[in-house]
Amino acid sequence: MSLLEEIEGLPDSATGGLVFKNPVQGTLLLENGRVCWAAAAGMERRLGELIRAYADEPPESRRVEDVYKRCKKDSVPVVRALIDSGVVSLDGLREVVYQHTAEALVTLARTAPNEPPQWVPHRHQGYDAKFTFDAAELLVGVGSVCHPDLASRARVDFEGLLRSGVCALAYARPPGDGPPVPLYRSPGSYFKLRDTMALGRWAFSALDVCNRYSARAKIAATLVDPGEYLVAWHSRGLVSVAQCEDSMSFAFIVGKRARASS
Repeated sequence: MSLLEEIEGLPDSATGGLVFKNPVQGTLLLENGRVCWAAAAGMERRLGELIRAYADEPPESRRVEDVYKRCKKDSVPVVRALIDSGVVSLDGLREVVYQHTAEALVTLARTAPNEPPQWVPHRHQGYDAKFTFDAAELLVGVGSVCHPDLASRARVDFEGLLRSGVCALAYARPPGDGPPVPLYRSPGSYFKLRDTMALGRWAFSALDVCNRYSARAKIAATLVDPGEYLVAWHSRGLVSVAQCEDSMSFAFIVGKRARASS
C-alpha cells in the first residue's frame, strides 16, 4: 500500500523506473505517472506462462517462444507480434500484463526493502496507454492475486448488477480489525487510492452497525448528495459497495440485492 501511495503521489509527468535491490531485486516502470510494467527476481518465465494460460495453449506448444524468437531476430515489438500472430488479443494481452504486474508488486512488497528503491528517470515514452495502470487499479490487482477465489466470485456476482450510473468495488475482510482488501473494481470506474480504502471502511462499519441492530441485516445504504447513493452488502465472504449516480440505479441495486438475500 505504501509503495502504491508513493506512486500515486508522483507528478503526472513522472517517467522512469523504481529499481529494487535488497532483499528482492526488481523493477517497476512508469510512464506519465502510470505503471506500465513490474517484474521481480524469479519471474523470468512468468509472462510466457500467463500468455500460454490465457491463450489456452497446451504445455508442449512453442507458439509463444516462436513469437519471441521472431521478435528478437527481426526487431519487431513483442506486443504487436503477439497480437498479429493470433496468440492473444489486445484485451487479453492487457489482462496478462496487468496480472504479471500485480504479481510482481506482491513479491516486491512482501518484504520491506533494506533501502528505498532508487528512482531512475528517463525520457523514453513508447508504451501504449492501454497497457498502463493507475495505483488504485493495481491495489485491486494485488488483492485479487492474494484472494483469487474471492476475486472470481466478485466478477460473477457483479455480472447482473452493473448498469449505467453504477460504479462498484468488492473487498475481502481480513481477520480482526485489518483494513479492507480491495479485489474487484467494476469496468470503467475510477477511484483514487484514498477513495478506494474509504469506501471499504465505510462499507465495513455500516454493515457492522446494521448487524448490531439485527443479525439478519444484509444491506446498508446512505444518501451522499442529492441523487447520489452508496449501497453496501455482504455475501459469500465478500463485502461489496456500489456508488449509484441516481435514484433509479439505487433502486435497481437495492432491489437486486434484496431478492438475492431473501
